[in-house]
Amino acid sequence: MKKNTIQISFMMIVSALLLMTALTGCDKIQKTATGSSANMIPGMWQTASMGYEYYGTLQPEYYVQFTNSEIIYGHMKNGAFAPDHSDRIIHLEETAPGIFKVQAESANGAHYTFLTCESDNCVMEYYGTWSEEEFPETYSIGASLGSCN
Repeated sequence: MKKNTIQISFMMIVSALLLMTALTGCDKIQKTATGSSANMIPGMWQTASMGYEYYGTLQPEYYVQFTNSEIIYGHMKNGAFAPDHSDRIIHLEETAPGIFKVQAESANGAHYTFLTCESDNCVMEYYGTWSEEEFPETYSIGASLGSCN
């Protein structure tokens, strides 16, 4: 049990460092909102993983926007958000002020969860399951999100 706690703590520290590094380009993008201002999770987010190239500029794998019913994945083109695909939000709740739990389903039926990091609400950690018991085994640092706001 103690070993799992240490591993999870280490993963969270590494996740925070990678997201801080990845967010350096966020201040250069035009922030556009999708949907109404009543969205529970406002603004632009980006994956920690890099790897999309647009005219010689390395970008995050995806920029992400939330509506109250879907997660929209896309890229920045000429300073504007260009949607690529979206996943359906099955469950969305604010568990504490500024702390969110989002359970989504991809087009191919894969289930996953984003949880706001309680120590830094500019980070949403990705888990490849809806089951909290499986979170330690399904955590992905590259698919986790950092806020661009």
